[in-house]
Amino acid sequence: MAVTKIWKVKDRLDFTINYAVNGEKTEEKLYVSGINCMPDTALQEMRNTKKQFFKTTGIQCFHGVQSFVKGEVTPEQAHEIGIKLAEELWGDKFQVVVSTHLNTDNLHNHFILNSVSFLDGKRFCNTKKDYALMRKTSDKLCEEYGLNVLKQEEKYNKYATSSLYKELMKDSIEYAIANAKDYNEFIKILQDLDYIVTDKNETLSIRREPYKRNTRIERQFGNNYSKENIYKRILETQPRYPYSPDPYLLANRSYEKYNNEKQKHLQFKGSISYLIFHYEKLLGINIEIASKPNITKITPELIQAIKRMDEFSKQVRFVCKNNINTEQELLDYQKSVYEKINPLKNERENLWKKHKRAKTDEEKASIENQIVEISKKITPLAEEIKHCDNIKLRLEKIRKYELHQKLENEQKQFEKEQEKKKKDRVR
Repeated sequence: MAVTKIWKVKDRLDFTINYAVNGEKTEEKLYVSGINCMPDTALQEMRNTKKQFFKTTGIQCFHGVQSFVKGEVTPEQAHEIGIKLAEELWGDKFQVVVSTHLNTDNLHNHFILNSVSFLDGKRFCNTKKDYALMRKTSDKLCEEYGLNVLKQEEKYNKYATSSLYKELMKDSIEYAIANAKDYNEFIKILQDLDYIVTDKNETLSIRREPYKRNTRIERQFGNNYSKENIYKRILETQPRYPYSPDPYLLANRSYEKYNNEKQKHLQFKGSISYLIFHYEKLLGINIEIASKPNITKITPELIQAIKRMDEFSKQVRFVCKNNINTEQELLDYQKSVYEKINPLKNERENLWKKHKRAKTDEEKASIENQIVEISKKITPLAEEIKHCDNIKLRLEKIRKYELHQKLENEQKQFEKEQEKKKKDRVR
C-alpha cells in the first residue's frame, strides 16, 4: 500500500533538491535517479530549462511523495516503483529527480518535478485531475508488485493526513536542524521548504498548504523538539559548511595541506590522481577562494563549489588509498566492489521478504536489526561505487578537453601557416 502527496514549491529549488537527495537518507545516493536529467546536475539542468523558456519566476517545482507501509517493500522495490511512477506520469515532458529515503520506518519516494517542461515550455499545473491520476497510477503499480491498495477515499485521506504529512514534517525539521548554523537560519530553512512557521513565546508551530491547522511540534514529536532543545541540537550539530572567513577550511583541509598533497602526487604523471589534479580548474574545482581572507559569508553558489571541492578531495584520497593509477585498475576495483555488494543486497532483500512473512513483533524486530547491520556494510561499498562512477565521468571530461585543445592548436597552426604563405606571396 502506498500513499501519495504532491505540493508546489514557490522558491529555493536548490534546498528542495538537496533535501530529497540527502546522502544519509538515500544510502549515499544509491537510491537517487533522474528522469530526463542527471541527479548530480539536476538543479542546473532545471534552471536552464526555465531560462530557455523565460519562465524563471513563479512556482519553481512540485514536490511529490509516495510512502509505503512499514516492511511492505525493499529499498530496491520502492525505488523501482518510484521510477516507473515518474516515467509514466511525467517522463515525456518534464525533468524529475526520484529519491528513496530509508531513514524512517516507512520507506518513501520523493519526486522533484520541474515546473517547466523541457519539451514545450508549458508549466505543470497540478490540478485535482493530475493528483487523481498520480494516485491511480501509484495504486496500479502497487497491485503489479503484489502490494495492498486502499480503496476508500476517506481512509486514504485520513492516512495521508495523519501519517505521511507528519512524517514529512518531522523529516523536514530534522533537515533544518542539521543544516542551520543558528535558530534564525533553522526557521529560514523551514520557510524555504514551504512551511508556514509560527514562533510565539515558547511555542513553535508549523504547517504547509493546503493544511489549515498549525502543528505544535513539541506536542506532536516530543520534548526533543522543544525550542530549548532545538537551540541545543543546532549548537551540537553544526552544519558541514557554516559561515567562515576561510571557506576552504570548511572542507576540513587546509590550503597548505592541499598543496603538499598535490605536489606529492603530481610526480606520478599518467596516473589518475595526476590527471585529476592537473585539470582541477577545468572540472570546476576552484581552490583559489581559500586564499581570500576577506570572505565573511558563503553564498549558495559558494556552498556548491565547496561541496564539489570536498567531493574532489574524497576522490583523490580514494584513488591514492587504493593505489589506482590507470583506468583499467579503476574498472577492476569497481568490479570487485560489485562482487561484494551484490550478495549483501540479495541477502537484505531476502530478509525484507522474511520480514513481510513474520508473524510476531519479536521476529520482525530481530529481522530489522539484521537488515540494519547489512545496510551498514552496504553503505561504504555504495560510496566506493559512486566514487568510481564520478572519476570515470571526470576522465571522460579530460579526454574531451584534451581533444578540444588538440583541435584548437591544430587550427591555430593551420591559420599561422596560411598567414605565412599569404605574406610570402605578397613579397
